[in-house]
Amino acid sequence: MDIRNCKRCNRLFQYNGIKYCPSCVMELDEMFKKVRDYLYEHPDATIIEVSEATGVEEKIILEFLREGRLELKEPSPVLTCERCGKPITTGRMCKECLAVFERGLKKGLSESARKVSDLKPDSSKIHLADYIIKKRDRE
Repeated sequence: MDIRNCKRCNRLFQYNGIKYCPSCVMELDEMFKKVRDYLYEHPDATIIEVSEATGVEEKIILEFLREGRLELKEPSPVLTCERCGKPITTGRMCKECLAVFERGLKKGLSESARKVSDLKPDSSKIHLADYIIKKRDRE
């Protein structure tokens, strides 16, 4: 059981992979619905206009963009790649940096798989028969 503090209200809650407590998750979902509905009616609105019309803070709208829940029509200096600083439309990284990150991750996974396969075959086996025989001998 993992207990953490909510990133928004700082209350303790049982962590389930989301950094917010259940009540804040519900509030954020309601805010997202307001923003989404406003954007359906006003697709060319800026973040400032959306914030003023819906009452949702700009910071939260940017978080929706970083999470990939919303997407800009064109790359904007408001939302930039965390690795290279290039303007992006959604998420945390541009496509090029994401590809580099994925290649590095795949390379690391293949190296760790190779290390596991290089282990002696006998070192990973469970010798249940030996255990049973030794137990019988003791009795």
